Amino acid sequence: MDDMQVGESGRESGQVAVEAALILPLMVFMALGIIQLTMIQHAKLMTEYAAFQAARAGIVWNGNNERMHDAAIIALLPTMGRTNDLASLGTTWALHQTYDTALRTLAWSATEVKPPSSFNGSNLFGMIRVDTINPAYFTPIDTIWKLREGYNWKELDFDGPDSFPEVPALEDKIRKFFNLPEPDDAETVYRKATRLTIRLRYWYEMRVPFANWVIFTAWYASNAQVALHGAIDRPTLEKANMLNRNADLASLMGKAKGMSHERGYNSVYAPEMWVLWGLATGSIPLVSDLVGKRYFLPLTATYSMRMQSNFHRKWILHLNPDWGL
Repeated sequence: MDDMQVGESGRESGQVAVEAALILPLMVFMALGIIQLTMIQHAKLMTEYAAFQAARAGIVWNGNNERMHDAAIIALLPTMGRTNDLASLGTTWALHQTYDTALRTLAWSATEVKPPSSFNGSNLFGMIRVDTINPAYFTPIDTIWKLREGYNWKELDFDGPDSFPEVPALEDKIRKFFNLPEPDDAETVYRKATRLTIRLRYWYEMRVPFANWVIFTAWYASNAQVALHGAIDRPTLEKANMLNRNADLASLMGKAKGMSHERGYNSVYAPEMWVLWGLATGSIPLVSDLVGKRYFLPLTATYSMRMQSNFHRKWILHLNPDWGL
């Protein structure tokens, strides 16, 4: 009887060991995925906070893109490393500068309309990019800049007695303009032009092993509008079950379309997706040999604030070449 109980106990222990061996890897993968997704959500919230800080800097610095860019960097530093003391803050700042320089030197090129590599001292192809969405040429700003004897003015003066747009019969409505009992079309256009709207794009690096590759691959395939098949660690574009032996994603390269917007420059262009894929697969000559594989996701946020200083014309990011500005 005792021998029978010992035998059954041994078989149960073996069964438990087999079940644990099957389930444990999945549990580990799930835990890693949860950790990485939580970190991405935290980075997304920080990106929205950085957009707020950038807009806040812009409204008091005449829409200065460089000042907005600096404010966004400071807000996003906690997502890149420790900032709890001065030494750690300096180390994390240096890390950002290194990453920013490295990302700017990569082949971010496109044959289509794209943002310039730099804008009045603020780079646009680095780790963080701040785009001025409003004011811009696609708002009715051609009527706004035509101020009284001020068609060559450097700034949009909205707080002076001579700052009204030259529109029919507006001079007879100055009292109405200040009291604003009801909106006027010209006044609405003018007030819209004094609202600063910025969009921030941040290359967030995922650092959790295995989960970073799985999430990046899923996002990249989604952007390319293709379906993935096979095991989670061996994805393929060919129809297969979870018993497939090999991964096959070579044909995924080059299919991603980027992230477009109705207003302003795209957040991510198709050629930039090529660079992201090269960083993730370690296929960029020299760079991948030095840093290995790196997984980046573009996080974006938009924020609007009313200008508290006069907007300077030179900070209109999306210029219309027909204007000759």
